Amino acid sequence: MRIGILTFQASHNCGSMLQAYALRETLARKYDADVEIINYSNYVSRCIYGFIDTRLKKSAIRRNIDTITHLRVIRESRKWYNNFSKEYLVKSGQYCKNPSDLSKIAHQYDMIIAGGDQVWNVRCQDAGKEFYLNFTNNIRKVAYSPSLGGSNILKYADDLETYKRYLADFEALSVREPHGQKWLQELTDREVPIICDPTMLLVPDEWTSWLPVPEVEGKYIFNYAFYHNEVKTNEALRKLSEKTGMPIYVMDYKSYDFYKLSQYGIKKFEMSGPLAFLGLMKNASLVMTQSFHGTLFSALFNRNFWSYNWEGQHNPEDDRAIAIVRQFGLENRYQMIDDLQEKDIMATIDYESVNERIQKFRMESFQYIDSFMK
Repeated sequence: MRIGILTFQASHNCGSMLQAYALRETLARKYDADVEIINYSNYVSRCIYGFIDTRLKKSAIRRNIDTITHLRVIRESRKWYNNFSKEYLVKSGQYCKNPSDLSKIAHQYDMIIAGGDQVWNVRCQDAGKEFYLNFTNNIRKVAYSPSLGGSNILKYADDLETYKRYLADFEALSVREPHGQKWLQELTDREVPIICDPTMLLVPDEWTSWLPVPEVEGKYIFNYAFYHNEVKTNEALRKLSEKTGMPIYVMDYKSYDFYKLSQYGIKKFEMSGPLAFLGLMKNASLVMTQSFHGTLFSALFNRNFWSYNWEGQHNPEDDRAIAIVRQFGLENRYQMIDDLQEKDIMATIDYESVNERIQKFRMESFQYIDSFMK
């Protein structure tokens, strides 16, 4: 059986690339499948992660100005992601740029798997109906742990009946978070199990033996976040660094320069991209994160961590951050950044029960894979 995986493999985002890697390697190594990641990047994705954003939008103009201003660091950052994609993601030979390209190669596969990541977020800039596999009707279709993010498809879909028709064509449906499960079950009138993100299918030893994960010496805090422009948050992180006596590392080169994070005592790590992310996660004394995958890998590597947010940023429909800590039984590790000043920041986590939960979740997810890999 020949399998193609359609996901956000071209995003310069550690979680996106690592989940694509994990699902492909799991199916290839553990199921002996002939499987590849479909080498697809739509127009919006190419604008977001390319050098020049050609969309006629004010945000695109601002982004292009930022790119020119920070060209050196952006080039430096991009190389780490591009190198990882070239070296470790097994992709189809044909580069697809639009849904019509996908329809031309669909016949090469016996099955196409959609997922994981936010490929079913109907408000995500670079998502699209093609991630619901609407470009073919002649192959088996499976969903592996897609996320709908914080976008209720029942509320925000442009044509709900169209999405309902697409989903009816899937032989196996699954989802990553409880809100997405609720929305999809209401839309499809089918049971939609919650299964683990592809990255959780691999145990820590597999991550560190299948990839050249760098070692990072010394004690440090790894701040893996998507928002570095909040002065109050950066000041809070500086205080945590002073309180613990440990430096804080980030790997977002553009934000480091643009928001002058060095003024808060924050340091830029010498590498970027997925391998740097794994190394920083594996060896950190403390992880501070706003990311789903930041929380997941912190727990996977049994790191001390806090998932943080701030008032005004939290979206009640977006349960990604809350869902993952609940799945681990670590709800108290999700906090507002201001409240962390009053916490015992280095309070350790008893990982015995957490690891049991992870293993149970992993086994349930393998059972789901078994159901369509027979």
